[in-house]
Amino acid sequence: MINYEELLDQARQLSSNERLRLADALLEEELGFGTWRERAEMKDAAAYVDRLREEGMRTAMADSKPRRSFFER
Repeated sequence: MINYEELLDQARQLSSNERLRLADALLEEELGFGTWRERAEMKDAAAYVDRLREEGMRTAMADSKPRRSFFER
């Protein structure tokens, strides 16, 4: 198994764009959705949020919100 110093040295050899991609991938993996990461709904998080917004528009509370706010991301 590679140790931290070797990995860091290899990461330093990446281009700036590759470093950013690596950092984004690692952060997404680590932070992701936390305990939600393994849930089936999170395989398509955007669709899940869209469905929640759509359901929210059908509740009694929806009347108190400007309709435009449901479409903002």
